[in-house]
Amino acid sequence: MLKKSLSVVIIIMFILMITNSIYLEAIGPDYNCLESRELWLREPKMEGYDILELQRELTALGFYKGKLSSLYDQETYQAVRRFQFANGLPATGVVRDQTWAQITEVANQVLLEATAQNLKEPTGEVSLLIDGYRKEMIVYSDGEIHHKFPVAVGKSSTRSPIGEWAIIAKDADWGGGFGDRWMRLNVPWGIYGIHGTNKPHSIGTAASHGCIRMFNRDVKILYNWVEVGTRVKIIGNRDPIEITHDLRPGQTGRDVLLFQEKLREHGFDPGYTDGRFGEGTQDAMKEFKYIYGLEDNLIADDNTFYILGIK
Repeated sequence: MLKKSLSVVIIIMFILMITNSIYLEAIGPDYNCLESRELWLREPKMEGYDILELQRELTALGFYKGKLSSLYDQETYQAVRRFQFANGLPATGVVRDQTWAQITEVANQVLLEATAQNLKEPTGEVSLLIDGYRKEMIVYSDGEIHHKFPVAVGKSSTRSPIGEWAIIAKDADWGGGFGDRWMRLNVPWGIYGIHGTNKPHSIGTAASHGCIRMFNRDVKILYNWVEVGTRVKIIGNRDPIEITHDLRPGQTGRDVLLFQEKLREHGFDPGYTDGRFGEGTQDAMKEFKYIYGLEDNLIADDNTFYILGIK
């Protein structure tokens, strides 16, 4: 009976994921910048994608049996109250962060068990590719695709850091809006990481302050697959980068990242494009300056930038 119930849940969630993709295409890119809001019963009725997501979650959990209408109507209100009462919350019918978090937690208990039965741990070296265009994380095992997870990335005003990073810390109980699990990346100009969320409706969009959000059920699985030192590459849109001064060993920043990318484009290997003018970038500079007959030092100056097409 348990296996049958889990299979039904998986089928429901698969159908909802397809519906979600179609709906996002219909409403266009403006949704990406929507912030979370408090939901309640009122006139005129509240409407939006977050309500649709709420109805989907409550449908999967068996509390809502109405039409997926995106309207916070009487039926949705009663479903919320039933869920709140069943889970020890004040049955107000008002949806705030606490209710979202509880919905996520209850869904995770069912879906995590279902996922674990069908998903094996990678046996090879794990690396991650986060595709900001597709809002997707690809997990590789020894260079082969092992699994894909949906994610949320940074919104246009706070984009996720494009580059090649590494996980430098893990925390199993980060809490708050970060949901379950936290894996910090070694981005030199800010604190960025991969974490769960108490806003599951944001997954599949550009909605964060730059971090990579995952469903709590997914981030628990990933947390057990990765170690400190696991490589993480992020691709996607980013703001223009300018280099306004000479670059030297030991410096860090977005300008160093751009410099590393240009070195690689011209056939010189700087190691990881991680915004750090370290040993790999120094080796690439030595080779670059020798090939082009430039002054024998490790300073990236206007002549260097001109040849690389930066200025």
